Amino acid sequence: MPGTNLIVPVVLWGKNAPSHCVSSVYLSRDQKTLVTGCYDGQICIWQVNPDTLKMTPRCLLVGHTAPVTCLSRASIIQDNNYIVSSSEAGEMCTWDLVDGKCRESVKLTQIHTNIQAYHMCNSEDLRLFCNGYYAEILIMDPFSLEILFCLSSKMNPDWISALHVLRPSSRKDDVVLAISITGTVKVWSLLGHENKQSEPIYENESKQIRCLNALSLNCCAYNQRTVLVVCAKYCQIYDAGDFSVLCSIQAPTGERWMSGDFLATDRVLVWSTEGKGYMYKLPANSVPDHKGFHGPTVEHDSPVLYSILAHPDNKLLSCPPAMRFVTTSAGGKQRRLLLRGDSAGVVSLWCVDKAAAPVLHQVPSHAPIVMTSLDMAWAEMNPSPVGILDQLCHPDEPEIKLTASIYLLAANRLVVGREDGSIVIVNATHTVQLQLLHGSHQQLDDWPPHQLLLGHNGRVNCLLYPHHVHHRYDRSHLVSGGIDFAVCLWDLFSGALLHRFCVHAGEIAQLIVPPHNCSTRIQKCICSVASDHSVTLLSLTERKCVTLASRHLFPVVSIKWRPADDFMVVGCSDGTVYVWQMETGHLDRVLHGMIAEEVLAACDETVADDLGGSLAAGAGDLQGLANPAVHFFRGLRHRNLTAMRAATARGLAALSGGGGAGGGGPLAEPARARRAPLTVQGFRSNPTDPESHILFFDIEGLIVELLSEEYSAMSPASLEAAGLITSEYMKVAALTQSASPDAAKRISGILAKMKEGAETMQTRLQAKAELLKGNAEQKGTWRTRARLPTYEFSS
Repeated sequence: MPGTNLIVPVVLWGKNAPSHCVSSVYLSRDQKTLVTGCYDGQICIWQVNPDTLKMTPRCLLVGHTAPVTCLSRASIIQDNNYIVSSSEAGEMCTWDLVDGKCRESVKLTQIHTNIQAYHMCNSEDLRLFCNGYYAEILIMDPFSLEILFCLSSKMNPDWISALHVLRPSSRKDDVVLAISITGTVKVWSLLGHENKQSEPIYENESKQIRCLNALSLNCCAYNQRTVLVVCAKYCQIYDAGDFSVLCSIQAPTGERWMSGDFLATDRVLVWSTEGKGYMYKLPANSVPDHKGFHGPTVEHDSPVLYSILAHPDNKLLSCPPAMRFVTTSAGGKQRRLLLRGDSAGVVSLWCVDKAAAPVLHQVPSHAPIVMTSLDMAWAEMNPSPVGILDQLCHPDEPEIKLTASIYLLAANRLVVGREDGSIVIVNATHTVQLQLLHGSHQQLDDWPPHQLLLGHNGRVNCLLYPHHVHHRYDRSHLVSGGIDFAVCLWDLFSGALLHRFCVHAGEIAQLIVPPHNCSTRIQKCICSVASDHSVTLLSLTERKCVTLASRHLFPVVSIKWRPADDFMVVGCSDGTVYVWQMETGHLDRVLHGMIAEEVLAACDETVADDLGGSLAAGAGDLQGLANPAVHFFRGLRHRNLTAMRAATARGLAALSGGGGAGGGGPLAEPARARRAPLTVQGFRSNPTDPESHILFFDIEGLIVELLSEEYSAMSPASLEAAGLITSEYMKVAALTQSASPDAAKRISGILAKMKEGAETMQTRLQAKAELLKGNAEQKGTWRTRARLPTYEFSS
């Protein structure tokens, strides 16, 4: 059951800003919020001043596991602060921009490359028109993220590469114009009453044109008569009536087009992979208002480049930037901006209106009016953001990057691995106090006290405290893995290096604890994964390698367990699954394709049922499990005796406990475990970044801890004076406590004698009952036999 406590997170970023390679960008219509998605899956929210367009980073949203490719608004109301994001893994989220919470999230099998928010007729709110690596156009609700209906293709079905939704001025219905990757243009008409139960919606018209792998499609908003289709090498202006080519613009040498839009009926803006925007004036035959519209092409009349939007330094980018053309309004004035976010995390804005005046015989280049990045924001802060171990670094010495960390809750210690191979152990409370609270302790050079463990030759990649995962491990054991191919076993309290496992031929990437219901020998092992595609089971008690699984041809991406069968299931990045016997280290089988996916799914099902060693669901957590009878018959079908026993035990527990709810009233229920007042979690947005730390403060836990300390130091009289206890409570407490130690001894002696006397009387009554029973059996009369059951019942 999720807790209702108020958890306040505080992030200690450190002196280095997180890397933010921008993959998508969005600006709200009120020009107060800028949103950038990055290739690492994070989303950064920037607060924007509408007058100066100065941007300040406000919060970082974490939730996606793949590059964020699409950002779109979610509501028709201008000041409604919700957006929708989509990633390359098919994840979609609806975010609240005020507090940064994720309101809804789904994972689809379809991967979107473009999302257009549009207000349909007969609809109260926006609808999301999505296209991507699939043959349909999905129309989704932005808040529930439910697929309302989809548009299918009857002629030449293929992936839809670009679309545009508009409402013609002479019609009341909505029109969807799209183009497939093979160059088939399709048109759908929507009346506003489409839903899931309706018949498949097919296109009204379709036409094949010579345009492969289109990147974007935009209708001219000023006349709806011309259409701009952008491909990598060229962009073309089409007549929306018959889709004939009016003119074409070739991409500059060494560059590729990304997208574009209309600035006016006779002007277009197209941007390239180099992060530059090119503004063209269209020829007469491409301007609907001109008398020569749709006429023959004249040699001297061709698109004219009259302005370029680019950075003055023209720095080379490691990947194509994310760019977007937006039209906003502030103070009754319309403003058109070109946004760009690049691989260095720099966000740039150009005001298109200021750069729109053409100059004869010149092509001026305009610099962005605003530029910012996380690095610039970090440099402007005074003092700079603190890191959790800043006190241990001297100003004259170079800063040592933090690469791994783990928080030991029971011992209140923070273990931090660093790039130079050292491991620092500090008191977590003292360290947090040093960074967040002002006081005399900040003037001490050797505070807080810390341990320094030296044993790795290079960066520490991962840390593991097995006793936190399961109590079967020694509470003094700490395990670390580094770039030096070694796994080190440490004594946490003395700081001694107990053993150094040198089994792998690559740097250690991950340390895992096997399930609790493995064999006795495997229960004392930990699992390590290395970059050489090898997986080992290392015994912490025997101090040797039990199993070496090193025949994987591709990187290891997942480890699953089947403890009842003594199997360790290893999934690789190419989809191959290797099944290893844990005790003997024998490779049982290698699986591919659908069978491999089914085996991994079966392992997940075993974990969900808590029959294969799941640590997430405890034995007493019966609420989240399915019907025990289902698991019993499933175990019977697979001849798994362990599964049958576990299902039987759960079924009996459910019958005796009323389905998990205690039948003994509120006093029979165990008290709710109180969370720790402070929890420290390491966080890294990119593998190359130093590790930052998130401090989770449980406000209720803090209040309880503070009040407990305060009350324990107060006398009963002061408690009564504060109104925390009453005089009646003191009288009852006085009656339950003895006046002196001698009185306590006397009371205990009296209780012992009374107990002894009661036991003696019970023995006498039992002997007398047996004697009377024997006498009754010796008498053979019917009357005595008739009274015997009554006598036996009363005894």
